[in-house]
Amino acid sequence: MNPARREALVLVGVALLWLPICLAAWYAAAGAIGWLPARLAAPLVASAAGKVTKVEVGQRTVSYMVVVEGPYQPGSSPRAEARIDVPVATFTFGVAIFAALALAAKGWRQPARLALGLAILLPLPAWGVTFDALRQLGGSPELSALLAWKGGAREAIALGYQVGSLLLPTLGPIAVWLALFPAAWKGGVGEIGFPPTRE
Repeated sequence: MNPARREALVLVGVALLWLPICLAAWYAAAGAIGWLPARLAAPLVASAAGKVTKVEVGQRTVSYMVVVEGPYQPGSSPRAEARIDVPVATFTFGVAIFAALALAAKGWRQPARLALGLAILLPLPAWGVTFDALRQLGGSPELSALLAWKGGAREAIALGYQVGSLLLPTLGPIAVWLALFPAAWKGGVGEIGFPPTRE
C-alpha cells in the first residue's frame, strides 16, 4: 500500500477513536460552548425581525423573546410577541469534529493551533442559530403578517438555515483543520492517497 494512503487511513482511524471522547466532552460543555453563538445571534435576529427583549441560554438551547411591530397604521400599532426556542447544541458539534481531527494529527503537541481552531469555530454556529430563529419566526401564523417578508427573503432564510444547520457545522471544522494542520494531510510530493507522479 502507498505510504501516503496508509498514513491517511491511520489518521482517519485515530480521529474516529478520538471522536467519541471529544463528543462526550462537547456534550458535557454544550451550554458553555453555545453561549457565544446564542449571544451573537440575538442582534442579528433583532435586525431582521424585531426587538429581542430577552435571551435565555440553557444547557443546549437558547430562547429568544421577540417583539415584532408591524407597519404603522393610523389609530393602531400592530404588535405581537413570540417566544422561540433554538437548539443551539445541534449547531456547535463541529468543535468535537475539529478536536478529534486535531488530536489525531498530534494537535496536543501544538496547543496554540488547537486553541486557535476552537476559537475560530466558537462563533461560527451563530449563523445557524440566527437563521433557525428567523425560520421559526417566519413560520408563526400570528407574526407572518407583521413581518411582511417577501418571497425572496423567505427563500434566503431557508437557504441560510440549510447552510447553518447542515453545511457549516460539518464542513467548517474540516476546513479549519485543513488550514491549521496542513502537515497532517499533505503527503510529501503527492497528495494523500495518490503516489507522486513519475516523469
